[in-house]
Amino acid sequence: MGLITSIRKRLWMVTILMALALVGFLVMDMSSGRSSWFFNNPDTLGSAAGEKISWKDFQKTEAVLYRNADVDFYGRKEYIWHQTLERIILEKDAVYNGTGVSEAELQELEFGQNLSPIIERNFRDPNTGQVLREQLNQFQNGLENGDLPAEAREFWKVQQKEIIKDRMFKKMENLTKSALYMPTFMCERHFAESNAKMAFNFSRIPYDVVKDEEIEITDADIDAYVKSKASYFKTEEETRDINYAVIRIVPTSEDSASISKILQDKLDAFRNATKDSLFIVSNLGTWDESYSLIKDLPMSALDTILKSPVGTVVGPYVDGGDYKISKILGKKIIPDSVKSRHILRRVTTNEEYTVALRLIDSLKNVLEKGQGSFDSLAIKFSQDQGSGIKGGDLGFAAIGAMVKPYNDVLFYTGEKGKFNVVASQFGLHLIEITDMKFLSNNQGIRLGTIAESIQPGDQIMDKMLDEAQSMVEQHSNLDALKKAIADGKTYVLELMPGVLANDYKNAKLGEEANSTWRQIVRWAFEKNTKVGNVSPEVYSLQDPVKRFTDRLVIAGLENINPKGLPKASSMREKVKNDILIRKKFEIIKQKAGTVTALTGKYGEYLDVKIDSASEVTVNGQQMPIYGYEPDILTLISKVKPGELGGPFRGETGVYFVQMINITDPGKSSNIENFRRFYRHTAVYTSMNYMTQALKKNYKVSDSRSKFF
Repeated sequence: MGLITSIRKRLWMVTILMALALVGFLVMDMSSGRSSWFFNNPDTLGSAAGEKISWKDFQKTEAVLYRNADVDFYGRKEYIWHQTLERIILEKDAVYNGTGVSEAELQELEFGQNLSPIIERNFRDPNTGQVLREQLNQFQNGLENGDLPAEAREFWKVQQKEIIKDRMFKKMENLTKSALYMPTFMCERHFAESNAKMAFNFSRIPYDVVKDEEIEITDADIDAYVKSKASYFKTEEETRDINYAVIRIVPTSEDSASISKILQDKLDAFRNATKDSLFIVSNLGTWDESYSLIKDLPMSALDTILKSPVGTVVGPYVDGGDYKISKILGKKIIPDSVKSRHILRRVTTNEEYTVALRLIDSLKNVLEKGQGSFDSLAIKFSQDQGSGIKGGDLGFAAIGAMVKPYNDVLFYTGEKGKFNVVASQFGLHLIEITDMKFLSNNQGIRLGTIAESIQPGDQIMDKMLDEAQSMVEQHSNLDALKKAIADGKTYVLELMPGVLANDYKNAKLGEEANSTWRQIVRWAFEKNTKVGNVSPEVYSLQDPVKRFTDRLVIAGLENINPKGLPKASSMREKVKNDILIRKKFEIIKQKAGTVTALTGKYGEYLDVKIDSASEVTVNGQQMPIYGYEPDILTLISKVKPGELGGPFRGETGVYFVQMINITDPGKSSNIENFRRFYRHTAVYTSMNYMTQALKKNYKVSDSRSKFF
């Protein structure tokens, strides 16, 4: 009682402390960048053409488009971002080029005879491919009467923006395509280059006559190379170079043995099970009606499975990173193809399913009693328009050609002349097998399998995590970390250069690592992260299928690259090969000296092979004998007949050429074919360039990395 009285007397202090804690929490949350109410604008995700993009509206759009959808978390956000940007920019540009969408046009796109592709996508019947007009009319009536549910109204608003954006994009695309034109002189030149044929003799000195270790590549070399290709390497955003190491967590022999024992303890119960399906499913195993061909059976247990009778339990054996035990449930010869016919009743609701099942059962009963013919019933009752008019006949089908439930009946569970009822994504089927072809006599074996993943145990998991955490804590500087792991046996650092603030993918780590890589990128772009820092957090990755932690990742910041041309240190690996080729070319060129004829002896290089080529197209990219050489043939075409050309720098070596002749293809009889051909490629890439140009023109500001 005294304690309660004491607290009551100091209630004002408790209130102040709680308020201070709440303010502290809010300040901490605000300063994180995700909801910084007092720091800039917490709701501004970015802007384009002077229009702000609201974070709340962005989230609302995402919720509407991806409600209950299992779509990549960051991929869908990137899609919405670009869609939003393009809509804003196209709306702004429509003021000047007349590509806007009027109210009447929008009404036609939403409910008229020329529906928008967005409406066709969202209101398409997956079974028939037709637009669900009745459902669309319900939306129209609800919008006009004002009685549409709030959730449906939100959906329509988001969809409407998509429709407008799509329509404006198509209009801009048509304008851009119409503006593309290839002058006749360019068409004539392309015709000549595509049809002129060259004959020449040539020698090639391969680059490997100069060893890589003889070449020194300095930062100045890299800077000069990058500068020479500034338009290719220049970036509009600041980037980061991130070093990271992946530590694999491998199960120990003890882990493997303990997992094997789990299955060994189930062997007797599996053998004696009276209901195999119940036992397998209750042990989280695989129960399937299908039979496997010999080539698809697990190799580690193949001999035992083939020799053992039905009812035998095989294992434990290792297959695909799992310990497994399998019961042989059946053996039979699988037909190569099966002919069938069916009566289909489409269902989309539980009520429709109940009605369809009654009808299918009654039709099955009629057929089994011989009171009706299958083809006449199919013509009258089947909702598969393609086969219904043919008495339900679907002809012969190979294994796997039909949807799985239908395929299982044809090849595994059904019998010729018997009637089977099965449900699929299309509805309820009444199936009759009318013929089977046995050509290969492939044996099929049906297995019921229980599996346990061979996973790292807690002991090895904790050990590896402790080691990685200790490594990070003891080497918070990247240089120190590099020295500590220089042996490359346990940890191998990899460089990911040119990472943008909103990146979330690392191809080497796989799609399943998107969330983890995003965390690393966000750390690298934090204001407090300096070059040379090592992330204090050890990140984890999961096996993409079995969902257990199988890798740990440690990361460090190698470089901060301001927008513009990147630093040499971040480009070394990317440009090293090109610079090596350039330097080797200069060395070979110098050592070969002045070449006046193809002799096979060029300065220091003796016994060089002399080859000949004929009927070579001028604008081709394949050098006879030596393969892909995108620039060489163009260079060779500049050499006049009877003259010597070179040295030419190729991808694989240095070339010397003596031209024999170049055939003149003359004038094209139909230059318009060439005009259409070359314009075709430009038409389908033009809007990519137009969109990029518009984004640049309308000044896009991007703050996404502060939010996700």
